[in-house]
Amino acid sequence: MRSTPLVIVFITVFIALIGFGIVIPLLPVYANRFGASGSMIGILMMSYSLMQFILSPFAGRLSDRIGRRPVLIISLIITTFSYILFGLATDLTTLLISRILAGIGGSDITVAQAYIADVTTPQNRAKGMGLFGSAFNIGFIVGPFLGGVLAPLGHGAPAFAAAGFSGITSILALTALPEPQQHARTGKKSINVFRNLDQALMIVILVYFFIVFAQSQLQSMIVLFNVNHFHWAERENGYYLGMVGVVAACVQGGLIGFLSRKFGQRRLVIAGALLIGIGMWFISLVGRVSLLITGGMINAIGFALVMPSLSSMASLSSPRQLHGQVLGLYQSAGSLGRILAPVTGGLLFDKLSPSAPFFSGASLAALIFLFSLKFLKQPVIRDQATEFPEVT
Repeated sequence: MRSTPLVIVFITVFIALIGFGIVIPLLPVYANRFGASGSMIGILMMSYSLMQFILSPFAGRLSDRIGRRPVLIISLIITTFSYILFGLATDLTTLLISRILAGIGGSDITVAQAYIADVTTPQNRAKGMGLFGSAFNIGFIVGPFLGGVLAPLGHGAPAFAAAGFSGITSILALTALPEPQQHARTGKKSINVFRNLDQALMIVILVYFFIVFAQSQLQSMIVLFNVNHFHWAERENGYYLGMVGVVAACVQGGLIGFLSRKFGQRRLVIAGALLIGIGMWFISLVGRVSLLITGGMINAIGFALVMPSLSSMASLSSPRQLHGQVLGLYQSAGSLGRILAPVTGGLLFDKLSPSAPFFSGASLAALIFLFSLKFLKQPVIRDQATEFPEVT
């Protein structure tokens, strides 16, 4: 594993996710103040993922052709402007436009994952993806905490801080992040990813879609649930999401490499899906805060096992020339889950009960567990630089 580029990518993702973590817990609260219903909040959160769904494959393919570094920098600059607009928002329309821009800039996640796949060996891939996930979650630890601290200073303060962090990230990538050597040698050809998707890779993408769909029902509605059920404000929600991020970061940053070598990615996905379901079931019981915390911790452990394992399986199942395109398609599947889940969760919240999205997610996670037991296979490594048909 090439440590120096990974450290820079870790810092880049970490700083970017501080900004992301500052804004996300505040979005439902601010939208609620502007008169948004649960369904409207779902649409606001969906808009981000809709743009990721549309653009992630394009960004991945573009990074295969022109390089990871320039696409990453452009995405970070767009994200910076989206946070500035969020801070200036005084109505739902402006909030929606800011989330659309943030979704366009969100392709940096796809490119960062492709970068990690470029600079890690197949044996260390899960560990590299775990570090990526750890940076993601540590950013969520710091981000919601800062959002809660800055929220009393005014609506714009947390968003402007997020813009500052994203701007710093773009400068860091511009000045310190090299282009991967492997990609520099093999990444300039246009290759048709759809001609090289096998059944095993499609199953990985399918499992990822449903995991993200189940988890996004929780993520899109948990803040609004806490506001309505426990009467929490931004600070309490920030602390809760920070706690969940600590648990996930500890698993992904310290344990995922060892666990992957010992048990394999497939077993971690299966165990993680089961824990995700158990955690959401605890939350759906609508009891004391202790149930919410216990369920959140169990869910976070499961999610921390699943995400880097699936990312590793997706990259190992594709040759190096296709890392950007395959991971772009992979992230696009996740974005589709994030598009559908907030709307579904919002409707369940409004029409059935505040706990219905969590029970629904728990049930779906149980089905994913059973599906993975039967159909999900340990990946056959295709990380070599084999030639594939070019697009004409």
